[in-house]
Amino acid sequence: MSKKLQLLLSLFAVILCLPVIGQDFSTEYGKIGREEFELEQYALDPEAEAVVLFDKGRSRFEDRQGSFEVIFERETRLKILSEAGVKYAEIEIPYYQEGTIYERIYDLEAYTYNFEDGKIIKTPLDIANTYEVDINKFWKAKKFAIPNVKPGSIIEYKYRLRSPNVLSLRDWRFQWRIPVDYSEYEVRMIPHYAYVYLLQGTEKFDSYTTNRDSRKRVYEGVDFYDTVHTYVMNEVPAFKSEEFITSINDYIIKIEFQLASITYHSLGSREIMTTWEKMGTHLLKHPHFGNFTNRSERLAKRVLNINDLKSKSEEERFNFVLDYVKNNYNWNRIVDKYTTKSPNNFIKDKYGNSAEINLFTVGLLNAVGIDARPVLISTRRNGKIKYAYPILENFNDVIILATIDGNKVLSDASNIFVLNNRISPRAFNDRGLIVDRKKVDWLGLEFQLLSEVKNDIQIEIPSNHLMTTSISKSATEYEAVYYRHNYGEDHEAIKRLLKNKHYAIIDSTISVQNQNRKEKPYILSYKQTSKPEVINEKIYIPPFLNQVISDNPLKEAERTYPIDMVYPNKRTFTTTIIIPEGYQVDYIPKEKTIMNQMVELTYNAIQEDNKIKVSFSYAFNKAIYSQNIYSDLKSFFDEIVEHGNEKIVLSKKI
Repeated sequence: MSKKLQLLLSLFAVILCLPVIGQDFSTEYGKIGREEFELEQYALDPEAEAVVLFDKGRSRFEDRQGSFEVIFERETRLKILSEAGVKYAEIEIPYYQEGTIYERIYDLEAYTYNFEDGKIIKTPLDIANTYEVDINKFWKAKKFAIPNVKPGSIIEYKYRLRSPNVLSLRDWRFQWRIPVDYSEYEVRMIPHYAYVYLLQGTEKFDSYTTNRDSRKRVYEGVDFYDTVHTYVMNEVPAFKSEEFITSINDYIIKIEFQLASITYHSLGSREIMTTWEKMGTHLLKHPHFGNFTNRSERLAKRVLNINDLKSKSEEERFNFVLDYVKNNYNWNRIVDKYTTKSPNNFIKDKYGNSAEINLFTVGLLNAVGIDARPVLISTRRNGKIKYAYPILENFNDVIILATIDGNKVLSDASNIFVLNNRISPRAFNDRGLIVDRKKVDWLGLEFQLLSEVKNDIQIEIPSNHLMTTSISKSATEYEAVYYRHNYGEDHEAIKRLLKNKHYAIIDSTISVQNQNRKEKPYILSYKQTSKPEVINEKIYIPPFLNQVISDNPLKEAERTYPIDMVYPNKRTFTTTIIIPEGYQVDYIPKEKTIMNQMVELTYNAIQEDNKIKVSFSYAFNKAIYSQNIYSDLKSFFDEIVEHGNEKIVLSKKI
C-alpha cells in the first residue's frame, strides 16, 4: 500500500471519529441514512444523552358526518447516544376524554434500528405491549417502551390522533430536554375556523410559510381550500431545567392555538374568543361554579348557627367558618376549578375537590356577612396564565379572597396545614383572577414573609469517641406546613427523613411539638450518635452535621428564565461543640458576612472556655429572582456550600 493511500485512509478514519457538524439528516420516516448510524456525539451539545433527529407534526380538519374533526399526525426519530439516553425510548402520548370529546389514537407504530455485523437490524414494537394510564380526570395517556434499545440505537415512531375538539388545536413543542435537530409543525386551516396562536420561548421561527392548497374541498355545497401553515425550527437546544422552576411548560419553546371564531356559511360568524369580563359573567352563572356558591350560601343556616355569629367580629367570623370547614370536610386531593357534586351532596359526603371545598366556603363566608369572592388560579405544576387571551382552560384551581375589616385576605380551606389567612404552596404562581360581578381584577399570589427553619445543635465527644448530638428543628410559616404535611407526628416518616449512613438516630428521643397548633412553630427534636472523622489523631467535626447542601444546584453557565424559590426562606444553624478532655482547637473557619436586599449570609465561630459556638444562617429574601442576577445567585450558593460544610478541627494537647 502506497504512503499516499495510507495517509488518505488515516484521514478518513479521523474524520469518521469527529463529531458530525452541520450534517443534514434524513427527515423521511423509515429512511435511515449512514449519517445517523455514524453519529456518536451531537456537535452542538456533546454531553447530550440523545438527540431528536426530526420531529414532524401535522394537524388537519376532516369532514365527518356533517361536522369537522381534527386529525393530528406525528413522526419522530431519535438517536440514542448513551446509556442514560435509553429512557427516551419510553414514550407517552396524552389524549383527552370528557363527555362527547373522546380522542382516539390509531395507526401507531414504532421501530428500533441497530447496526450489527454490517447489517441494519429492525425491531418493531408489539402493539400488545402498549397500555393506558390516567393522568387526571380528563387526560389519559398511551404508554409503551420501544424494544431492543441501547446506546447507538435509532428509534422512530408515528401515530395519528382523532379529536372532535376544535376549540384548541394540538400545541407543538419545538424544544425537548434533549437537543432537537429539526422540528416541523404543519397546520392545514380551513375557512370555517379562525385561530390565534401564541409563540413562547423565542421571538420567531427559523422558517414559516403559508400557502393555499391546490386541492378543492366541498362542505355543505360550498367549495373551499385548505391554507397550509408550516412552522420550522432547526438545531433547537435542549431545555436544561435546573432547580427553582414552576413548570417546564412556562418556558419551553412551543406554539399554542386557540379558536377565535367560527364561520357558518348560512348563519354568519360567531365569536368564540371571549373577554375577561365575559368569562367572569359566564363563571358566575355556571352550575358548577357561581351557582354552587349561591346555593351554598342559602344552605349555610343548615350547618352554622348564623345568629350566634352576628355578635362576633369579622375576623372571628372568618376564622370560625374556615375552622369549621377544615375540621368537618376533607379534600380528596383532586385540584379543579369546577365542582362535581351539588352542595347538598357535598355536605352529606363530607369530602370533595378543591373547588367544592373553597366555593362552599365562599358561600358560608358571604352568609355570615364576610365579603368573599372566588379567585381562579393556575397551579405551579399547571403553568402560568397567558394574559394576552382569555382562555378559561388554562385555569385549573380556585381559592378564596375575603375582605376582613377592609383588608384583603387570601385563603384556601382545602389545606388543613396552612393558617386560615394563607393559601397552599401549589397556588404561588404569578396572579389569580378575581371572579366578580362588578369588574375584572387580578391579584398577586406571591408570599412576602420569610419561612424559616432554625437548627439548634449540641455536640459532645466523650472519651470513647462516639459523638452524641442533640438536635432541635423549629420551622415557621410554609416550612412548618412542609413538615406538618410530610412528617407530622409519624415517627417512621421522620426516621426516613433523618436517615443518614453516617448517623444513627436514637428512636426513643424523637419528639414533635405543635403539630396541630398552626400558629406555633413546628418543633422536631431528636438525638443521634456517630463516629467522628479522625485523621492523624485530629478530630474533624462538621458543625452542621452535613445538613447544608454540599453541591451548588445552579450548574448552567447562564439562565433565560427566573429563579423561583416558591417563597422567601431562611436557614439558621446554631451549634455548640463541647471540646473533649485532652483536646484543643486546631482550626476554626473565618467569619463571613453577606448582606443585601436580595440575600443574607452570616458565619461566625468562637471558642469560649471548653466550648466552640458556631452560628451560620443564610436567607433568600425574595420568592422570585430575575434571570439577570443568575450569576450572583450562583455565587451565593457557592458561599452556602463552602461555609456550610467547613469543619472544625481539634487536635490533642501536647
